[in-house]
Amino acid sequence: MHRVDAYDHRPGDHCGSTSLRNLADLYDWGYDEPTAFGLASGLGFTYYELPDSPHRAFFGRPLFLEAAFFDHCGIGYEHRAAPDWETAWATIREQIDDGRPVLCFGDIYYLDYYGSDTHFAPHSFLAVGYEDDTERSDAEDATVLLSDSEFPEPQRLPADRLRAAMTSDWMLPRPLRHLVVTDPVPDRSFAAAVEAAVRETAAYVRDPATVDRELGPGEHGLAGIRALADDLPSWTDLPDPGWTVRFAYQNVERRGTGGGCFRRLYADFLGAASEAVPALPADAGERMHDVADDWTAAGETLQEASERDPAEMGPLLEDAAAAIHDLADREERLFDDLAAALD
Repeated sequence: MHRVDAYDHRPGDHCGSTSLRNLADLYDWGYDEPTAFGLASGLGFTYYELPDSPHRAFFGRPLFLEAAFFDHCGIGYEHRAAPDWETAWATIREQIDDGRPVLCFGDIYYLDYYGSDTHFAPHSFLAVGYEDDTERSDAEDATVLLSDSEFPEPQRLPADRLRAAMTSDWMLPRPLRHLVVTDPVPDRSFAAAVEAAVRETAAYVRDPATVDRELGPGEHGLAGIRALADDLPSWTDLPDPGWTVRFAYQNVERRGTGGGCFRRLYADFLGAASEAVPALPADAGERMHDVADDWTAAGETLQEASERDPAEMGPLLEDAAAAIHDLADREERLFDDLAAALD
């Protein structure tokens, strides 16, 4: 097998920040997972409707997380969407041959080692090896080795399944995206990277339109959290409210969030950030930990609601909606304070 020999796989909490942490190990950047998540402006929110079950979805991170990490740290990279699978597969092979992992984005539904019957994208992972006995451009009979956050060892996958994952109709914001590091030497200090990352997170959370990033569909930032809270009580009218509500619980507490809708990862980052940048509020990490705990509590309410008959869900959905509205208000105050500290 062709593989990146110096690469060490370690699992983690969230797909994107685990991949970045593992790249940090490879290139000796010295970042743990919460630090990688924070430097990537990893906290956010996107709420959107789906044409099929579960009909409503959200995630507590922005789509631009992985690219933002390299921008804030001043690390050279290329982030592109290939025009076709043949081009993407050729790039993956060439980069691995040159000793560089390739950060890929795909739909978990097609990653057979998950055994999932639910579409979930974008999920990110690193391609770190491949086998190809045929040298055919369509990758027939080829296998790819993937470093994926939820597994203790790298996973082998037929390359045609990787193609299905990367070209899925569920991919956001577009299919066949991949990212490679071109210059692994950061050109700025940790403190400068922290400042840039916190500024962008605060801007995105409070007013997503001010951020020059590809956001994807749906409502973003605080507006997305409030849209979820406003919509929650009406979910009993959806075709399968039990699954919709359970999927929402999973997007708070499971599916690679690190707990508390990604807020726990960001809280750990803010603790280190306030030490590196003394202007930041010293209690920011503690305040975000409290927010994360209450997101977990709201998720538990959703889990309980998902186990009820739809006719009995209403009061619990109302409770969760009220809690999430309160969380939006608290996050707004915290990010107002973070932004003001850096003005």
